[in-house]
Amino acid sequence: MSISWQQQHLFVPSAGSAVTVEPGCSVRISRFPAANGIRELLVRKGEDDKIGVTVKRVEGKILICGVVRRSPAYLAGLRYGDELLSLEDEPLLGKELDRVAELIRKNVRNSIKLRTKDRPGDRYVTIGRDVEKGYGFRFAHGEITFVRANTSAQRQGLERKLQIIEVNEEVVVGMKDETIEAIICGKGDTVSLCVVPMKVYRQLFSRLSPIKHDAHPLVEM
Repeated sequence: MSISWQQQHLFVPSAGSAVTVEPGCSVRISRFPAANGIRELLVRKGEDDKIGVTVKRVEGKILICGVVRRSPAYLAGLRYGDELLSLEDEPLLGKELDRVAELIRKNVRNSIKLRTKDRPGDRYVTIGRDVEKGYGFRFAHGEITFVRANTSAQRQGLERKLQIIEVNEEVVVGMKDETIEAIICGKGDTVSLCVVPMKVYRQLFSRLSPIKHDAHPLVEM
């Protein structure tokens, strides 16, 4: 029996907006470039009148801190770390989450109109595992600390002082290194990483990870 997207609690990123779905296969999304990273979206609601994202307020910005796999938001190409610029044509910069929740409650249509800005500085790297050298990189606290010469990792441009935020489309921000390593080694001989510069990570992504007793509330959409 299939599980509805509301019952799947795994928070994952989206890599884009062109979707291919086959029975028994995972959803693969490829996101097309947008001018200045700005996107105008009309996302249809799913069950419970939600599109499948969780948002958080960080320094006056409304940022996506979770996207549910196979949800309407996921299929539309929304990603962890994207900023919501407006909802139903109302600018959100500086607005409180209570106002965001109010706009959602007042929306009686079967879709939500969003204007979004892509998360900054991300880069996708696909790395093959070498029989002798493995994947060819090391990390500590999610940060790339070493890249071995003459490996797939080096050839694909992986370098030190980059932070891993996704592994095989799963958000790993806030996870322990042992858990990240298990995800990396858990599927075949290739791994897809999404990395960002450490400066970007410290300014933005580290503040999106779940924190016990976090003072910043969340709103589900």
